Amino acid sequence: MTSQSTRVLHVMCTVFLLGAFLSVGIGAWSLANDTGGGANIGGGILMLFGYLLGLIGIALGVATLVVATVSRRRSRTRS
Repeated sequence: MTSQSTRVLHVMCTVFLLGAFLSVGIGAWSLANDTGGGANIGGGILMLFGYLLGLIGIALGVATLVVATVSRRRSRTRS
């Protein structure tokens, strides 16, 4: 793996976590300011979507750390 793949994974992780924070924040706001008309359903679905994005973002972050560690160790053993 190259440093290019770690950069791509890092950017993807950041995008997924940004989407998660935004959707959970908007979903929590819609649930806290309930005025009726199905806001609870939409807010709940939006928060579930945000939680899913957060899980994917965290998994990509862990994968980025693993790829960076493995590539560093491989470059040390080759030298």
